[in-house]
Amino acid sequence: MTTSEPLLSNIAAQQIGNALASEAGSRLGFLKKLRQEKLSNLRPLSDFFDKNRISFTTSFSEITKRWNYNLQYFGANYLLIVLGLSIYAVVTNWWLLFTIAFIFGGFYFISRRGEGPLTIGGTAVSSSTLYGAYCGGSLILLLFSGATGTIFWIIGAAALVVLGHAALLEPGLEGEFGADAQV
Repeated sequence: MTTSEPLLSNIAAQQIGNALASEAGSRLGFLKKLRQEKLSNLRPLSDFFDKNRISFTTSFSEITKRWNYNLQYFGANYLLIVLGLSIYAVVTNWWLLFTIAFIFGGFYFISRRGEGPLTIGGTAVSSSTLYGAYCGGSLILLLFSGATGTIFWIIGAAALVVLGHAALLEPGLEGEFGADAQV
């Protein structure tokens, strides 16, 4: 075999590459959409931690005004805070991290398995039965790994940080001008 011929022609390689790129693009399209829509409104840290705008108030009506303004104005920043708290909570809980990896891996392998039923000890098990049994086992694993406690921790920590920041930070000048423009 003196001549070396490529396994694929250039056209076939391009077609395979385009198919893989379009599949990856469709699967990760929600990340691009999230980045374009939500994270494009990310405010700079100098606005987010502006010490000149921090003030305490005891008026609940003033706090609700601040919440309304700051939750809209800093929505992308708060989304990143919640995402960071979620990643921290999962990474520090090793059982939950193992459970999530086990669940995704199992569903991946079931989806990549052949079309026909799986035969275990002479009994044919369909794909829908495999999915159902694996889903039930996954729920039990999630309960034992502390997923509900982690979810409530994320909700509580995010509410404390986000609502606390939004209550302490006075609305900026653009908020006051926006209220005048609506009149």
